Amino acid sequence: MKLREFPYKKRKNIEWEEVFQNPRPISVQSFKTGSVIINRKGTINPDHPSTINIIDKEMEVPILAHWVHHDKKGDFLLDTGLDASYAMNPKGGLDGTDVDEFQQKKGENIAKHIKQNGIHLKMVFLSHLHADHAAGVRELPKNIPYVIVKGEYGEYHPEIHGDFLEGLEELYGIDFSQANYMPPLGPSVDLLGDGSLWAILTPGHTPWHVSFLVNSIDGPILLAMDAAFIHENLELGVTSSDYTWSVEKAQETLEKIIEFLKVYPQVKVGLGHEFVI
Repeated sequence: MKLREFPYKKRKNIEWEEVFQNPRPISVQSFKTGSVIINRKGTINPDHPSTINIIDKEMEVPILAHWVHHDKKGDFLLDTGLDASYAMNPKGGLDGTDVDEFQQKKGENIAKHIKQNGIHLKMVFLSHLHADHAAGVRELPKNIPYVIVKGEYGEYHPEIHGDFLEGLEELYGIDFSQANYMPPLGPSVDLLGDGSLWAILTPGHTPWHVSFLVNSIDGPILLAMDAAFIHENLELGVTSSDYTWSVEKAQETLEKIIEFLKVYPQVKVGLGHEFVI
């Protein structure tokens, strides 16, 4: 696998207020590509002082991929969700007790959504390399760029998450060391160069996890990805305890997101396993 640096231009003295004053011709639509059973007690850290008597129960949540359409620049994906293999095998063809298990109905796979909507993909941006966010790469075109954060590839474990990067000759990495620092969120990159789509470094779930912001004419939308799994993470101000690389770092990131949403109440939000609310 050849790792290349994703090219972008750093903006001068840019702030979110200025970004939102210049909405762009871009839209986002989310697709369900399957579902996963998670534990509510693991999704909301029971050891946090703001949580009391969190119920230990299983809950089924959707596995999402997000189609971004720019009127001038074309079609992009933010995460891919699952490929069709999960309709036949909950482990996507892998073995082992540590392998992720998902549920999928026939026709929910990402390639089906792409075909049904007449999407002509230009590029795919991945928030991180867990199977529920990236396994769909297996059935997508290999002649387009795939982009992650520089450093995330080191967190990729194909024996657990799958061989979904097989067939890619190169992978682009975003170097956040050169990014704009945009409070209260932090390092942020203008992915398409016109202020329409942003990647925001939101570590915690993985060391190099990113969230995305779509600066649409219909209003800005923050896609938190797994920086917040479900709405209760935002409502309680508490991150997850399971499924997480660093609970401490994830809590810091979540608090920045909550502050951002308070400062900019016009921003809609989509969570890692919930549609935009």
